[in-house]
Amino acid sequence: MDDVAGLAEYLLTNPLYLIPILLLVAVMIFALLKKLMKIVAIVVIAGGLYVALIEYFGAGL
Repeated sequence: MDDVAGLAEYLLTNPLYLIPILLLVAVMIFALLKKLMKIVAIVVIAGGLYVALIEYFGAGL
């Protein structure tokens, strides 16, 4: 546990190392959110098409 605290303290005292790490984390979070939004969009479109297909053929929900 002291290693993590020591690393955090070292990074906070040396912002030259902290800034690239924070940028890398931000890019990784952005990429993850972008993928999740694509998956959500695909699911919403597929659900809408499914409902439209059921309504078109008159099976009803």
